[in-house]
Amino acid sequence: MKFLRLSFLSVAVDTPVDLQPGEAGSDEPEVESVPELTSLVDELRYVTRRMRGEDDKENETNDWKFAAMVIDRLCFWVFSACLGLLTVVFLSLAASRLTESDHIVG
Repeated sequence: MKFLRLSFLSVAVDTPVDLQPGEAGSDEPEVESVPELTSLVDELRYVTRRMRGEDDKENETNDWKFAAMVIDRLCFWVFSACLGLLTVVFLSLAASRLTESDHIVG
């Protein structure tokens, strides 16, 4: 029984393993020659594709969250500026309308 090493996995096969052409003496067999490895590689590709898709979705979500945070801060500063400006305007208008007879008792 021979063992094939794929980074972190060991797969036992009963059939002899053919080496890739041009690599005589190499310890790495051709993946298509072993059906178990073919299905394993297909599953690894599926998992990798799925994880990349999840990473892409997470990155897109983070980008939208950042854009929302920027818009939120912009709205905050615009609101604060308008509030401050209108406060100054109303107080100055109220002060200019006071006359001698409208003294505030204090």
